[in-house]
Amino acid sequence: MTMANGSISIDCEEYEEKGSWWLRAEVVAFVVAVLCYVNVLPNDFCDDGKPIVQLNAKVNDPGQWGAVWLTDYWSETRDATPNRDLLYRPVSLSSYRLVGMLFDRRPFPQLAINVLLHAVICVLVARLCRLARGSNGAAMLAGGVFAVLPIHAEVIANVVGRADLLATVGILAAVLSHRRSMIATTERNIVTWRVAAGTAAFIAMGAKETGVAVVPMVVLLDKLWYQKWRAASRDREWWTVRSLARFAYLLIPLALYFALRFWALEGKFHQDPALTKTVNVLVDAPWWQHVLGVMQLWGMYWAKTLWPRILCINYSINEIRLATNVIDAHVILGTAVTAVLIVASVLTWHRKMRSVAFLSVSIAICYILVSNSVVLIQVFFAERNWYLPSVWVAILVGLAAAPATRYLVGCLLASVIMLGMAERCWVRNAEWESNTSLHAAAYRDHPRAVGVLRLYGQTLVNNYEFEEGIELLERAIEIDPGFTDAQRSLGQAYLRIGALESAVKHLQNANMQVPGHPPTVQALEYAAGELSTRYGKELTHLQHRAQENASDADAELAYVRALRTMGLTDRALARFRAAESRFAQSVDWQHEYAVTLVMLDQRDEAIDRYYTCLALDTADPGVLVELAMLLLERRKGKDLDEAWRLASRAGELAPDAPPVLVCQAELLALRGELEAAGKLYRRAIFALPVESAERKLFEQRAKALGQ
Repeated sequence: MTMANGSISIDCEEYEEKGSWWLRAEVVAFVVAVLCYVNVLPNDFCDDGKPIVQLNAKVNDPGQWGAVWLTDYWSETRDATPNRDLLYRPVSLSSYRLVGMLFDRRPFPQLAINVLLHAVICVLVARLCRLARGSNGAAMLAGGVFAVLPIHAEVIANVVGRADLLATVGILAAVLSHRRSMIATTERNIVTWRVAAGTAAFIAMGAKETGVAVVPMVVLLDKLWYQKWRAASRDREWWTVRSLARFAYLLIPLALYFALRFWALEGKFHQDPALTKTVNVLVDAPWWQHVLGVMQLWGMYWAKTLWPRILCINYSINEIRLATNVIDAHVILGTAVTAVLIVASVLTWHRKMRSVAFLSVSIAICYILVSNSVVLIQVFFAERNWYLPSVWVAILVGLAAAPATRYLVGCLLASVIMLGMAERCWVRNAEWESNTSLHAAAYRDHPRAVGVLRLYGQTLVNNYEFEEGIELLERAIEIDPGFTDAQRSLGQAYLRIGALESAVKHLQNANMQVPGHPPTVQALEYAAGELSTRYGKELTHLQHRAQENASDADAELAYVRALRTMGLTDRALARFRAAESRFAQSVDWQHEYAVTLVMLDQRDEAIDRYYTCLALDTADPGVLVELAMLLLERRKGKDLDEAWRLASRAGELAPDAPPVLVCQAELLALRGELEAAGKLYRRAIFALPVESAERKLFEQRAKALGQ
């Protein structure tokens, strides 16, 4: 290994330290990785592993190869996740399918492949550390640290973590193959290694969206290893027009991937998922808080790397609080880490040790893809997203800490830390035994998080522990009434115990939020049919009364309200349409008409009806607030300005009414005026009875705003 003008040169035959083969860094890294995760092998399919692998026709049924490559990742689960993110991961699906074909459909072979892939990646990490001027000891430390990081358990112990594993192995293989093409001495070898690099790049992209990092990573590390004295590039700077030829081959897998993705996503390259703060706390955040959130997330990943006391499958509102100022602990940590990396990069660059700078930039490139800084993704924080960035973290640790391991104290300290991390992995691996143990662990660690309440509540219901499960699902709804999955799970739970009225209420809410979801519609129709049978006489009486008093708006409204209560909302809407000419001048009738349209997710028509109500009575603060909230949800054109006007008018009519205060608070929060929004929420909360459901709802929303 030599250096010239600050550039690092690695000869065709790499420098290797002498010693026993079993003490080579790559061998040690492989063995440590396997031992660290061997106890995941008896586990069951958990979390997304059930719908994506165990129950997926594309993975298990014959004749599905076309669907694997030409449809989106979640296409087989559209009934279970109608608002699914349009992901395209054909390489991952092909991997699940091949393993099932070659072995069987049990989780054991799938998990064994995960462990093997992780071990291979640890070998590649050790190799990269060696090529970045690391000794065998540094490479051993880098591979070992990557092998035992507990944050990786969320990838290896979860069968669908294969996507992260394949993306990472593809990127590392592409980088190393590209490097081999740089030092190849014949045209044939150059072409061979570039074909290998291009294939690995396609595997990375097809495994997971973060695999697109392969392109900047190859370019970045090409710079690290560039040799000015090579015959083909003598007397030329690294970056020239001619140098582009070294990277042109990457355009082929890149173009193929995006062409297939465009086809599979039916004319789109990506879809912004239907997000709420339950899924991602950055939704609706003003720009300054979004910036803080990105830095906060950076700090959270580093904190979990350094101190993985809690590992969980779900981080949602009531557990995650979006930072509101720069003194947030994770913002401070993220800022401190950034400062350390920048200072270390500058110092080592001037000392001709440029590996640190390149590795720091590598971490940043891989983090940006999951940071929510470009587009909001389905999750704000998930440990699995740190798998790829932590490759470069481990190499940095190996390079930085290797000198200390030359001393007995340093070796002992490194051994104790790594054993502690390995023990944490084993504990977490055991929690992935089944969905029951996994969700119980999540509830133990995050008992207030809305997503965890839904997951564990659903698991308890599935295990026939209805009382406890329903209680948790109710708590999830209190925190976020717009959490469709919780509304649906709660409705189906009530249906299973025969509480039909409650089932209809929550199934209607779910159907309003996500119309046409087949299982929800079927459950709602069944509950409505049972209620119609049970209360048929009362319903018939109300119908006869409305028919006998054709001009009585109250009689008509009593009937349509009963229809809605029984889940017969379509019939209620038909009654409204039929009675248009008779009751068009009734404010109550128009208001109930609008409410019915909202329940059927016909929002635009509902807004028109609310305006009709206001034309009949301009001094109804309740109607003003409901219309303002609908406009806030729709957000088309000048909807937000109009919503503020309506909320201000409602404030003039009823300045202390809790719904009015909450409406104004939501609009202020959307503008980024969180302190003012918090004050209004507190006024609304104090005006309500202590045990009221409305007060609990407002308290949870105030907490979500960081109040």
